[in-house]
Amino acid sequence: MTHYETDRRRSRAAKFPLICGAFTLCVCLFLTIFYLNARRSAKILLDGEYFFLAKSCEETTAAALVGQVYDSGGAGVLIEADGQVAVALACYFTRSDAENVSRSLRERGTETEIYRMTTPELTIFGADSEIAARVSANARTADTCARILYDTANGLERASTSQEEARAAVRGVSKVLRGLCAENGNELHARWNAELTALGREGEELADGLLFSKDVRCLQVRICYALARFDGYYG
Repeated sequence: MTHYETDRRRSRAAKFPLICGAFTLCVCLFLTIFYLNARRSAKILLDGEYFFLAKSCEETTAAALVGQVYDSGGAGVLIEADGQVAVALACYFTRSDAENVSRSLRERGTETEIYRMTTPELTIFGADSEIAARVSANARTADTCARILYDTANGLERASTSQEEARAAVRGVSKVLRGLCAENGNELHARWNAELTALGREGEELADGLLFSKDVRCLQVRICYALARFDGYYG
């Protein structure tokens, strides 16, 4: 009996190093996979460039200025650029367009600033890097939507775009933004999806009533400003 117990103890003792070795191997394998996964990354380079025509202000007067700008026909969107709080009248895709309008306003006694903002470079790490193409596609699609709204606002202002055409454009943009949100799915998109939902809802509400160029321009400015802070949604 004693001999049998001794053999069992020897057998367990012999297996112990094997068990420890297997455990150590599993831990090392897990750490290696974790390390390699953490090192995976995807850099997203976007070329969005936006020129916000705005009036600078203090935070204490921002709310009042938003109303004044909107009442005078501007977008009236509060932005932060270059460490400055300002209220955007409009957003252009070229500096020359922004400068031309700024010059025209100056001649009429209204001083404005031009704030250049770009879609920031974004790096996604780990397993999330696999959806980098999806993230990039979101930004480019939103930029296209902003350009459609820009043309629509200008068309309304010049009376070259009818209410029916403008509503179709705004509804189309809202549908695209909602569609992006529905297809994104991944938790990484959560904050961006919330922004898309808000923008899509705003567009739908606009399209249900009489459209003014300033309202369409407001939605366009909001999209451009969201793109200028794109990394904040995925950081």
